[in-house]
Amino acid sequence: MNLERYGAPHVALLFMPVIGNSVRTAADVGMYAQTLLLSLTAHGFAGIPQTVLGFYPHTIRQALSIPDDMKLLFGISFGYADPNAPGLQIDVGRARLEESAVLHH
Repeated sequence: MNLERYGAPHVALLFMPVIGNSVRTAADVGMYAQTLLLSLTAHGFAGIPQTVLGFYPHTIRQALSIPDDMKLLFGISFGYADPNAPGLQIDVGRARLEESAVLHH
């Protein structure tokens, strides 16, 4: 289902230019993606990041006439969530803050 966008009708493909070692640019794209996902949720939509799409950059760039110097990081498929989807029936819980972050005072 991953390669079929989990049935979502739309996909946003996140590309980036290569600038230096690309670490800062990739971080910026990641922050943009998180904001996009939060915005989708705030407006009643659902989105799912799909890093698997980054394994097919040549095919996607060719289909969309995107220059080779633009690197595909991943896609975000989005639309209305299916409340009966198996993935939405799983509650994985959350780790306590102390388990996932180190706070310095």
